Amino acid sequence: MFLSNPAKSFLMSVAIVILTGCGFVGTGDNAAEPAVDEPKSSIPFKTREPENFQCEIIEKAGETVRRKRLAKKGAWRRIDLDPGEIGHRVVLQIDREYVIDMGRGVYAESASGAGGEFGELTHELLNTFHRAEFEETARDGNLVLYRVRPADSDASETVVHYDETVGMPVKQEFFSVAGSERTLQYTIELANFHTEPDAGLFALPAGLRKVTLSEFTASSRK
Repeated sequence: MFLSNPAKSFLMSVAIVILTGCGFVGTGDNAAEPAVDEPKSSIPFKTREPENFQCEIIEKAGETVRRKRLAKKGAWRRIDLDPGEIGHRVVLQIDREYVIDMGRGVYAESASGAGGEFGELTHELLNTFHRAEFEETARDGNLVLYRVRPADSDASETVVHYDETVGMPVKQEFFSVAGSERTLQYTIELANFHTEPDAGLFALPAGLRKVTLSEFTASSRK
């Protein structure tokens, strides 16, 4: 599995915007997608669906830092996990879906939607927001802070930093709560957001060796 358990929560940092509209699961045709109505929920801010975008997600938990890069152009999608590191992996959906191990210089074709897990995570994300209670706590220009509490629990809360200019959350802080004490567990930040992604992201890198999916998976587990 590409994503660690804490990494699943990083997708909240782009709220409904990227995952609800973009899905990261779909066809390989680079065609315009129909507008998607925002689902009704208790979320107090508007979101918009970028047709094209590129951004980085930075997840921090104590001294541990993980980076992801997301990109979308029409129906093409790409996610880079730990870019620049020895464990750099890529899920690329263009004419078909590919999984890439940049460190080993190999790639394999996979069944559509098999590599990214985003259908499951989108469902989890929406359920989380629908059960949450939002409270605006501060406003500084275009930046608005919300305290978010699960409706069925008082043991945790999230502080969302929402940028009205960008149209999505740009930072989230996740706390555990015990009585009057709040302890920061980890933070998620959205960085280097661009509405036009680099075209080169949606092509297989040169020099890769093709392997079967079973070989790719077996080697990844070593």
